[in-house]
Amino acid sequence: MESILKDQIETMIHAAHEAGRDMLYEHEVYGILHTMGIHVPRHVLVTSADTITRELLHAIGGPKLVMKIVSSAVTHKESAGGVRMVHADPDFVRYTFEKMTAAFEEMGVPVEGVLITERVDYNPELGNEILLGFRESETFGPILSFSKGGSDAEFFAKHFSPPNLILAPVDRSWTSALLESSHIYEKFKARGRETDVSRIVDAGVAFSNLAVAFSTTFDHGTRYVITEFEVNPLVFSEDGRFVAIDGFARFEKRGALPDLAIAPKETMTPFFEPNGIAVVGISTSDNAKPGNIITANLIRMERDDIFCVNPRGGTLSIEGHELPIHTSLEDIDAPVDLAIITVPAGATLPVVRECAKKGVKAAILIPGGFAELDKNRDLEDEIAAIAKEAGFRLIGPNCLGIIYEGSEGKKGLNTFFIPEDKFSVSMEQENKVAILSQSGALGIIEIDNLKNAISPKVIVSYGNQIDVDPCDLVTHFQDDDRVNVIGCYIEGFKPHAGRKFFNAVQASNKPVIVYKAGRTEEGRKATESHTASIAGEYAVARAAIKQAGAIVADTMVDHGDFIKTFALMNDFTVSGNRVAIIANAGYEKTYAADNLGKLVIADFDEATLDALRAIIPPMVEANPLLDLTPMADDAIFEKSIEIMLKSPDVDALMVSIVPQSALIHTTDEEIRTNPDNIAARIIRLVHKYKKPVAVSVNVVSRADAVYNELGRTLDAGGVPTYLTANRAMVCLNAFINHRLTRNHAQPLSDRLKG
Repeated sequence: MESILKDQIETMIHAAHEAGRDMLYEHEVYGILHTMGIHVPRHVLVTSADTITRELLHAIGGPKLVMKIVSSAVTHKESAGGVRMVHADPDFVRYTFEKMTAAFEEMGVPVEGVLITERVDYNPELGNEILLGFRESETFGPILSFSKGGSDAEFFAKHFSPPNLILAPVDRSWTSALLESSHIYEKFKARGRETDVSRIVDAGVAFSNLAVAFSTTFDHGTRYVITEFEVNPLVFSEDGRFVAIDGFARFEKRGALPDLAIAPKETMTPFFEPNGIAVVGISTSDNAKPGNIITANLIRMERDDIFCVNPRGGTLSIEGHELPIHTSLEDIDAPVDLAIITVPAGATLPVVRECAKKGVKAAILIPGGFAELDKNRDLEDEIAAIAKEAGFRLIGPNCLGIIYEGSEGKKGLNTFFIPEDKFSVSMEQENKVAILSQSGALGIIEIDNLKNAISPKVIVSYGNQIDVDPCDLVTHFQDDDRVNVIGCYIEGFKPHAGRKFFNAVQASNKPVIVYKAGRTEEGRKATESHTASIAGEYAVARAAIKQAGAIVADTMVDHGDFIKTFALMNDFTVSGNRVAIIANAGYEKTYAADNLGKLVIADFDEATLDALRAIIPPMVEANPLLDLTPMADDAIFEKSIEIMLKSPDVDALMVSIVPQSALIHTTDEEIRTNPDNIAARIIRLVHKYKKPVAVSVNVVSRADAVYNELGRTLDAGGVPTYLTANRAMVCLNAFINHRLTRNHAQPLSDRLKG
C-alpha cells in the first residue's frame, strides 16, 4: 500500500482513537474504502435536525434514503432498530432523526448522530451481494474472508457454504483462486460475468493490502492494527457500480512486532544426534520409572554415552548393564549435549539451571503438570527464559520426546517411556516418514496402525511447545534426505506460531500431512463482525495450512491413510487425473465411481479395449469401470491390471478385491503357501509401472476374517491398501491432486477447496 494512502487511513483511525474509541463508525469505514478506490454510497453524517435541508438531501440523491444510527454502543444497527428507510422529504427526515435519536437516548445508548445515505438499488440474488472482510488472527495474522453477503450471511455460511478464507498478503492470482474456490464463482462463470469477477478480485487485493499494512505480523510503520474490517454487503448495483453498502471495523494500538524467525536448523541437531545423553530422575529401586525405561531404551539402541543422574548417587542395574548414577549434571566428567528430564514438574527448575551451567545444547522435559495447570503456568515461562539465556533448546514439557532411527555413523535414541513389551517400533521398512505429534499417545497409536506399511525414521512428541514447535521440526526435516513425508498432529499454536508454521510448510519441498485438532474452538477475537463469527480459529488454521501447500486430514483415519499413501507412492509418477477402476463386484465399482472427487474416468482407446476383450470373461464388458465378476482368477486380474497400467490413457488405478471369490488366492493360508498369489502379482505390476495404484480389500464387516494377510502383504510390498473403495479413492485424490497442484498442472483454487 502506498505511503500516502497509509498515512491518510492512519489519520482517520487516529482520530477515532483520540475520541476514545476502538471501533470506526460506518462513515469512517466509508472514508477508508473511498481512499482505497472502492465505491461507497453518497452519504452525510448529521448531528442536528437543523442541518437537514432540501439541498443536503438533494446532494445525496434518490427518492428514498437510508438513515442509520451512529453509536459506539451499537454494532448490529438493523437488529437494534437503528436503520430506517425514508422518503427524501426534509420534514420527514428531520422527524425521523428526532425519533431515532430520542429512542436510543431513552435506552441510555450514547448517540453521535445519524448517517444518511443514498439507497443503492440492486437485485439481491445469489452473487450480487457478497461479504468481504479480514480479521487479525493472533495465531496466523491477517486472514481474508469471502462469502455470500447480506443479512443471512451467517446462516448461509453455517448451513450451506462456509466462508472461503485465505491468509494475506495475496496477489491477484491468489485472490482469483480464493474467488474460484467458492460456490458463488460458478454462477459468475455460468453468466459470463468476467468483469464482475475482476472487480471482486481488485477489491480483494485492496483489502489484503490494507490488512497487511495494519497488521501485528508485518512492520509497515503504522501505529495501529486493524483487528476486524468487514463490508457486508458489497453489491452490484442496478446502475452498474460495485458498491460497499455497510462497513464495520475495529482497531487497537500496535504492540511489539512478533519474532517470526525460525531458529537455525543446527540448533535442533543435538536432539537427534547428541554426543552424551544425561537421564535425570533415575530411580535406584524401580526400573518401571520413566527415567529407567528411557535408559533401557537407550541401551537397546547400543548407545555408550548414557549418564544417569539422581542426587542420591549409587549404581543402576538394567538390561544387563551396571551404570554409575551421578549426583548432578556437573558431576559428569564428559560432554553432555542432551538432557532428558524425568523428575516431577515441581522439581524441574533446579535441573534446568544445572543444564545451563553444564552447557547442554538441548533438553527434553518429559513430565506433565505445567501449563495444563494454571498454578504452574509461570514455571514454564521461567524455564523457557533460562534456556533462552543459556542458548539451549527445549522439547516439552508433557511429552514422550523422541524416537529416532539414527543416521550413518550415529546411534539413534528412544525416550518414549513405554516398556518394550507394550510398544516397539520397527525400523526395517525403507519408507521415510517423520511423525511430529503434539500428543505422544497419538504417535504411538498411528505408528502401530501403520506398522505393516511404514517404518518411521523419527517420531517426535513435543507436548506443550515451551520452545520447540512444529515450525522448528518441519524446517529441520524438510532438507533431510532420510525423510520423504512429514505427518503433523497439532492441537494448537501459540501466538504467531501459526504464521511461522505457514512459512515453514510453504518452504518445504516435501508433503506435509496435517491433522489440526480443536475444530469447534472459536477465535478468541470473534466479537461483533460476521467475518469473525463465521471464521473461527479452526477454520482459519485449516485454510492457512491448505494455502501453504500441506495436505489437510479432516479425520484421524485420513491422517494415517494419507501418510501411508504418500510414503508408499513417493517415487511414483503423476501425469494427470485420469483413473480406471477394476473390481470383482459391481457394488465396489459403483462405490468407487461415486467417490471420484477431482479424478475423472479414463477414456480407453481401441487398442486397450481390444486387449481387455481378449482376456476377460465373455459376460464382462470392456471399459474403464471394469467389473470382472467373481469369475475372474488371479491371472485375469493380473492381465487386466497390466493392460490398464500400460495404457497411455490411464494415470492412476483403483483395484477393488472382494476376497471371498473362489478363483483368487486371498486367504491367509493361500497368501503364505502360494508365492504367485494375487497380492504378489499386484505388487510386481505396481512397481513395474510406478503409476499411483490403490487397492481396496473389502472385509470391513469381517475384521477377524482369514484375509488379513492379503492386506498386510500388499501394504508391506509398497501398495497402499484400504478396507473400502471409498477410502482408496479419497487417498488417490489427495495424492494426485497434491502432486498436480505442486507441479502447477492444477489451478491454485484446487489447493483452497474442500
